[in-house]
Amino acid sequence: TATAELLQKLAQTPKLDSNRYQVEGEVDRGGMGAILRIRDGHLNRRLAMKVLLPRQAPRNDEQQKLAHQILGRFLEEAQVTSQLDHPGVVPVHELGLDQNGRVFFTMRLVKGKNAGEIFQQARAAEDGWTPTRALDVILKVCDTMSYAHEKGVLHRDLKPQNIMVGRFGEVYVMDWGLAKVLRQAARNEACVAAADGPEDPWVETVRMRDAEEDGDGTMVTGRHHALGTPSYMAPEQARREVLDARVDVYAIGAMLYQLLTGQAPYVVPGVKQFARDIIKQVGEGPPRRIEDLAKEAPVELVAIAEKAMQRDREQRYASAVELATDLRAFLDQRSVKAYRTG
Repeated sequence: TATAELLQKLAQTPKLDSNRYQVEGEVDRGGMGAILRIRDGHLNRRLAMKVLLPRQAPRNDEQQKLAHQILGRFLEEAQVTSQLDHPGVVPVHELGLDQNGRVFFTMRLVKGKNAGEIFQQARAAEDGWTPTRALDVILKVCDTMSYAHEKGVLHRDLKPQNIMVGRFGEVYVMDWGLAKVLRQAARNEACVAAADGPEDPWVETVRMRDAEEDGDGTMVTGRHHALGTPSYMAPEQARREVLDARVDVYAIGAMLYQLLTGQAPYVVPGVKQFARDIIKQVGEGPPRRIEDLAKEAPVELVAIAEKAMQRDREQRYASAVELATDLRAFLDQRSVKAYRTG
């Protein structure tokens, strides 16, 4: 497979230079990999290095398939992130193997807070943050996703914890590990592009070239639940249907819901909820109305969030561009389309 060929090439290249790069500690870890803070002694700078976590040897075919998916997705995350050349995506510097044979890639070390923390500060009017200023964070996410959709990439796991906000206004969409790279036939239908196609070439990865496919490209657990974050998951994603750019539009709407109400959709503060229970609720109906949780929320923003989170994706904004247009109209005190027609 193309994935195996890439691993073979990586094995033939020099391993991570331990004399140049010193690991200073772990920053974070997820289901696939750990993010380490490293120091580049040659350029006197600090970087982030994401390494694939070691796993036990597969004991059956299902575990073998999952291990294959995780490796493929890790490599694809590195390739997708490196090809999304946009200010809202962290630049990737290098892909390789470390001294222990683990796959890694290095990228800019982002310092700041995630959007969830920013939303809390905005609602409490702390550290100079206001709800209006926090809307600019969501707008930058819309701009980044508009670019990614034009390149044929769906994120599929947008949530406040995956949005990093720097001290000087930088906004980064992080963690593309569950990204879906659309094939040519789907791109023309699902992506936001000009009639003659985007100026930049489509994102291409080795996983796309592999003959073996894992269904619609959605990685699943042993219980056959699509991976993602249930509170921000569109109904069609929870049902594991074929997805298009509107799955990310829904997730951005869910982030706006959290900014307005102070809580994620389907989440009850102080009550422990299992992911499978939230997924069930997503399948059964919409979350609590914003008006019931935040009576002071501007009606135009409520209309925007509700349109972005429509259960029928045909009723949502067709693109992140359209969603951003309505948000900018609100900020400019112009007529908001979702409110005028809703």
